[in-house]
Amino acid sequence: MIHLLKFVCGTFMVLFFINLWNLFSLFFPSPAFTGSENYEIISSANTYAQIRGFAWPAVLVGLVAQSASLGMKDSWGPLKALAAASVINGAGDIFLCSVCGYGIAGAAWATMVSQIVAAFMMMQNLKDKGFRAFSFTIPSARELLQIFEIAAPVFVTMTSKVAFYALLTYSATSMGAITLAAHQVMINVLCMCTVWGEPLSQTAQSFMPELIYGANRNLIKARMLLKSLVIIGVITGATVGTVGTLVPWLFPCLFTNDQMVVQQV
Repeated sequence: MIHLLKFVCGTFMVLFFINLWNLFSLFFPSPAFTGSENYEIISSANTYAQIRGFAWPAVLVGLVAQSASLGMKDSWGPLKALAAASVINGAGDIFLCSVCGYGIAGAAWATMVSQIVAAFMMMQNLKDKGFRAFSFTIPSARELLQIFEIAAPVFVTMTSKVAFYALLTYSATSMGAITLAAHQVMINVLCMCTVWGEPLSQTAQSFMPELIYGANRNLIKARMLLKSLVIIGVITGATVGTVGTLVPWLFPCLFTNDQMVVQQV
């Protein structure tokens, strides 16, 4: 099933993302996304999006491999891949941006390479456990239907999130470079805060299905796990929400020295 998911999703993502920017450029001119006051960022944004687009098939494959590992209660494989990707991304940013002076294109290349390496490492981790992670098989209609039944709820959820954040970014870019910079600061704060909830999500996805529907079905343990996740989630959410609100409010200079951006934050 893993290699089927990888083949189907990867194929569609390759076809989709390689031509995504061209389709947008054809039907929606770039100023429609950046606003009339931000023509200077169109070229850089275009370069960044095109470079990052090449890594999306690998990103999706990595997510599938990560979910498979977590489903088998193996968190070390994804952790090693994440650590390696972080080191490669950080070193690549320093070398390509600071040393070579490639700017935003260098940052995009560094991120792309790190994502591809992480996907390869997670696939190798599955291969070491006996899965044919590097093989390609054309799925049958029945297998495709099963894949779509599993992926449909997640697809709707992720599409809604992407649409929401895209709308926020569109609104920010239409208000000028200063507002866009402040928006980027707050988005980064949001990303740092939301990371703390991801372990709870992964724990629920890894353990809950087995306790509710698996061969070792145990509703008592499922309720105990749910109670623990809710308590931890409430405490974590309140703490992270407080920190995420107070830090930009009281210490905005941690993120930028530009006073105009600080005022917007």
